[in-house]
Amino acid sequence: MLYPQLEAKLQVSKDALDRATSKNMIELCKQHLALLDEYRSRLYELQPGLRQHQPTTDPEELLDRKEIREAIEKTTHERNRIQVLLLSFTTVSGYEAVELFNELKYEGHDDWEIRASGVRFRDGNNSDLMTIQEAVDLASLLRREEQVAQSQSLRMIAVQTQLEQV
Repeated sequence: MLYPQLEAKLQVSKDALDRATSKNMIELCKQHLALLDEYRSRLYELQPGLRQHQPTTDPEELLDRKEIREAIEKTTHERNRIQVLLLSFTTVSGYEAVELFNELKYEGHDDWEIRASGVRFRDGNNSDLMTIQEAVDLASLLRREEQVAQSQSLRMIAVQTQLEQV
């Protein structure tokens, strides 16, 4: 372990994100990203020679460099994954909302459409009309709920796997 305290914080943050609700997921993603950024910055500070590719023959230094490089790659991968996840919740367009509603057959319809006046399913009346902002907010919520369901499924599979190993 390179930074045990920070790595412990990262694990707690990851566990919290894995157990997030649709209400706190965005905030937990932001917090996790901040910790990942801090950790990655500290990893880069560990060995300035790593970026300069200075040759070394010391086996211990080679192992240290390899461990640091692997930690940076793993952290960067996790950071990118969380950033994409966060963006999927926060940058929904009206068109994406309509696409999601149709994919999920939201309210039993797969014919949602966007218009200048808002979003509604085909042949719906004005009481079925959502503003584009309402549709975007709802699509974000539906995406977060889908993520929560996936996380719960993965936890259940992990528990089941552990039980089978016992």
